[in-house]
Amino acid sequence: MFEAFVHGLGSIFDPTVFFSMLGAVVLGIIFGIIPGLGGMTFLAVLIPFAFGMDPLLALTVLLAGHAVVHTSGGISAILLNVPGTSVNAPTLLDGFPMAQQGKAGRAIGNAVTASAVGGVFGGIVMVLVLPLLHPIIMAFASPELFLLCILGITFIATLSSASVVKGLIAGAAGVILSLVGLDPITGTSRLAFGSIYLTDGIRIIPIMLGIFAVPEVVNLMVTGKTIAQTGSMATARSDLVQGVKDVFRHWWLLLRTSTIGALIGILPGIGAEVAVWVCYGHAKQTSRHPERFGYGAEEGIIAPEAANNSKEGGALIPTLGFGIPGSAGMAVLLGAFLVLGLVPGPMFLVEHMDICFAMVGALVISNIMAAIICLGAAQHLAKITFTPARLLAPVILGVLVLGTYCYKNTMLDIVSLLVFGAMGYAMARFGYPRPPFILGFILGSLAETYLHLSVKAIGPLFFLRPICLVLSSLLILTLAYPFIRSMLQRMKRT
Repeated sequence: MFEAFVHGLGSIFDPTVFFSMLGAVVLGIIFGIIPGLGGMTFLAVLIPFAFGMDPLLALTVLLAGHAVVHTSGGISAILLNVPGTSVNAPTLLDGFPMAQQGKAGRAIGNAVTASAVGGVFGGIVMVLVLPLLHPIIMAFASPELFLLCILGITFIATLSSASVVKGLIAGAAGVILSLVGLDPITGTSRLAFGSIYLTDGIRIIPIMLGIFAVPEVVNLMVTGKTIAQTGSMATARSDLVQGVKDVFRHWWLLLRTSTIGALIGILPGIGAEVAVWVCYGHAKQTSRHPERFGYGAEEGIIAPEAANNSKEGGALIPTLGFGIPGSAGMAVLLGAFLVLGLVPGPMFLVEHMDICFAMVGALVISNIMAAIICLGAAQHLAKITFTPARLLAPVILGVLVLGTYCYKNTMLDIVSLLVFGAMGYAMARFGYPRPPFILGFILGSLAETYLHLSVKAIGPLFFLRPICLVLSSLLILTLAYPFIRSMLQRMKRT
């Protein structure tokens, strides 16, 4: 194993591998910053080029580009209130308000640095957990995964501090929309009204861009103002340095959320969306000043950005060890293994341990590369927030339409974009929070699937399993924590 470790990590610094990874990182940054493309599109485009390549070179290049997509996705969330990928949605809650305050450079420093540290942490977790792989994965079945989804849904109340009732309504609407399409168990069509397009379910990209991005474009057109309402371009560099310092100032939060992201990434079928929302909710509930969240709190950027990259290391563990994809991106990466004639699983860890360690090295180094590139470009990117609306709004709208169409190459997705754009504008106009809607949509279908599987396999008392009891206790504590904290604060005042 030591020889494989030295050979695998040493191969990363071969000039061919290193500069190929650098090119993949630059391409991954571009795919991440353009809304609607993302990591799966990156892999789908590059996998055909892997045919005939050396397996170590091909897999490190593919992983390097895929690993940094979420890093640059946070930049567009901050600057334009348009998440580059669905995983970057929590970042815009505090990132865009900071951009409006003229602190885009600081927000980008928060996001990029937290993503880089989280990615490095995920690689370290992968190395440490490989020997313990089997018992960890086998301990989590559908009941545990169901409760983990419910734990994520409980953060709807956390995200709706202005009006819990409106937040619950928005979250319930998201859950209902997640049921559109084919039933995951019976295969029958639900709420499709005879439409072939709806039978396939409502797609996440048109919803995400419509709910968050279109209302901002409309506001820009109506007001004619720049995104940044205060501040100046001259402070961008100092703000960027302050943003990097913020991450290490909140080192304990960074460590906690990186750990949560990596552990959730290990569990197949959960995905990064759960990890980032759980970490955002955790950051808000454990903050001494939760009222700042949603108005430009740096913790609200650091927590989800650390989690979205640390989960990549966790997601690699079941992918390499069992051939079970730890995320949607890892499912596409499995196609690369087949193209290269490799079969992930226990024997892969024995016969190709050097490739495993090379992939760990690629994960760590690509995150460092992406951080250097993004931080170097941040000062110039921050100038976007000072661009006049008459120039910026048409460009954003064009990018939204292009990204939506490229997702599945159908014009009906553009229609969905406009419909959900109108819905997002109405929600913003009447005070209904939009994050709970997205959270309900993402986790609703997952929770339904795992609930069906749990009841069928174990029965209605599936929640009495040992790990389920631990998760249920954590769920109750999560719901009770805000009330306990407010009660303790009242006791201190008296």
